Amino acid sequence: MEITHLDGHKVSVTRDKITWPGARIRKKGEGMPNYDNNNLHGTLYITFDVEFPKQELTEENKQAIKDILNQSSNNKVYNGLRGY
Repeated sequence: MEITHLDGHKVSVTRDKITWPGARIRKKGEGMPNYDNNNLHGTLYITFDVEFPKQELTEENKQAIKDILNQSSNNKVYNGLRGY
């Protein structure tokens, strides 16, 4: 995905891992310019805000997500509590 920087240029952001709420990545050289030398830039920190569905998913939506992720679902129960 791309985000638009404050100066208007595009910054490419890629994630190889699962993105959890609050996950952060660093992009060296994409941060604020150096006070003494405008040709040097600091590190841009990007924090992800992940939104989860507010309502229960329909069986159709659950199946679509399983198909996208291509993973089987094995629910485990520990002391009466489900662990995922």
